[in-house]
Amino acid sequence: MTAIDFTTSRAPLDNSAVSRQTIGTAQSSPTTVSRVDQTATPYYPEIIRTLKSVFKLNDFRHHQLEAINATMDGKDVFVLMPTGGGKSLCYQVPAVCHTGKTNGVTVVVSPLIALMIDQVNHLKAKKVDVVLFNSDQGLDSSREARARLLSPGRKPRLLYVTPERLHRSEDMRNILRRLYDGKELARFVVDEAHCVSTWGRDFRESYQDLDRLRVEYPKVPIMALTATANEQVMKDVIDRLRIQNCVLLKQSFNRPNLHYDVRPKQHRNVLADIAAFIKANHSGETGIIYCMSRNKCEEVARDLRDKYQLRAKHYHAQLTVEDKSRAQSAWQQGHCEIIVATIAFGMGIDKANVRFVIHHSLPKSLDGYYQETGRAGRDCEPADCVLFYTYGDTAILFKMIREGDATLEEKARQEDAIREVVRYCQNDVDCRRAQVLGYFGQAFNPRECHKSCNNCLDEAEIVEEDLTSAAKDAISLVQSLVKGGRERVTKNHCSNVFRGSMLKDVKDKGHDQQALFGAGAEMSRDRVDRLFDHLMNEQAFREEAVSNKQGWNTMYMQVSIRMPLTKCSLLIFFSVVVSACARIFERSKTAEDEI
Repeated sequence: MTAIDFTTSRAPLDNSAVSRQTIGTAQSSPTTVSRVDQTATPYYPEIIRTLKSVFKLNDFRHHQLEAINATMDGKDVFVLMPTGGGKSLCYQVPAVCHTGKTNGVTVVVSPLIALMIDQVNHLKAKKVDVVLFNSDQGLDSSREARARLLSPGRKPRLLYVTPERLHRSEDMRNILRRLYDGKELARFVVDEAHCVSTWGRDFRESYQDLDRLRVEYPKVPIMALTATANEQVMKDVIDRLRIQNCVLLKQSFNRPNLHYDVRPKQHRNVLADIAAFIKANHSGETGIIYCMSRNKCEEVARDLRDKYQLRAKHYHAQLTVEDKSRAQSAWQQGHCEIIVATIAFGMGIDKANVRFVIHHSLPKSLDGYYQETGRAGRDCEPADCVLFYTYGDTAILFKMIREGDATLEEKARQEDAIREVVRYCQNDVDCRRAQVLGYFGQAFNPRECHKSCNNCLDEAEIVEEDLTSAAKDAISLVQSLVKGGRERVTKNHCSNVFRGSMLKDVKDKGHDQQALFGAGAEMSRDRVDRLFDHLMNEQAFREEAVSNKQGWNTMYMQVSIRMPLTKCSLLIFFSVVVSACARIFERSKTAEDEI
């Protein structure tokens, strides 16, 4: 593998002109062993002409020219760029060019129909010859696209297709075979390539079939692009696509113009808090709000319109093709400022002036969080990324996973990804930017954050407190209350008993007579809740859903630790933050389980 690693380079969205770009090459290592002038290639004159005349741009961003030169030279390329880094230009420019070692149709495999339609419309507006195949288009459109690809003479420069169409359609394979036999396939492009990996959050079974590209079309170079792949996912994608000798282009995941903020989510007030934030900071500006479910998207969009007079539309996978297109067009053209969506919206959407991304619900993974927040500020101007957090959101996500049809191994992986997000939310000491970049394996000095996250912005004093004893008491109490699973108690009830509450429900069940009743009496309600949430996330506890006759679920507590507590050493630190006015806030810092 030829590797080019610029993870310590300048900001990824810097648009400095390319006059003498250089590239480092190494075998299976980012160590630089040679330098190549990117403007000295035989392809550069046509590349720069195309950039200016077709795409109306003057400069390349980091690694765009390297990727273009490499694919035009017939090499496989893996491009790892941050969101908003300009990945699509890496294959659109060479697709339009006529020089290069391979020529003909560039086949772009894209996971979302909305993404394909958006990019196709942008290319057609630039007079680029492009066709697409997807399940939503009519029969006449499919026939026209097929005829364009099979008729003698000039072919379209780009073909957009879903992985499902490649996977299931014998007709599509016949088209590609005829193009290949006629030496009219320039390259395959696998967009959102993290979907190939079973380690990735967006693994798609139809993407696995893409390993056949190298077998069936061995002379056609492959370009894989993604914004969200840690080292494990990246290696898996490269192996599955069989591009081990690819040119690897990596750069920093850091988006310096984004401000990261995690705020407590109060279900009764969360919409009022969201509306107040938008009106105070981004009145009349463009933004995205992500929700967990289709119903919640519709509810939030409706309430923002009716209660807060904000122009919002909803978007999710179950809308009709026409409704999705109308909602997306209205948002992109500025007829409504806010789109309220599930994660079905946004992948690859080209809108530069998104000023805020708000997570109404907990993201499913840090990969997803990074990609979704990365849709803000693609014009390099400041933008806000706000996550409203409550541990209660995990119950819904875990339920969705456990009722899904994934393998047990994949379900465990998905649950671990959610716990990673919870740790991120609960850690309100360490720089948020450093936490996210650390997940992707990139070291980051928090001083470089420049107070652009809520943790770095808070200058309050931090002290550490060992809550091991309280954690042990909490586990012992819950063990006693559930009586080996024979009794049903909620987390809220356990918290009340732990704090020594004399509520009627506590006394009626005789739980005020428990030996550990009131063991946490000196702790605030918020502090106890955070302790229980932390123990839940570290899997000392778990919750099980029980449905009533009306179909509503109640979550009941169980203890996960299956051994005498004397053999369990829990080290839990809460950082107590003391502000100038002597108000005390608790902050979760680190935790270790040694069993």
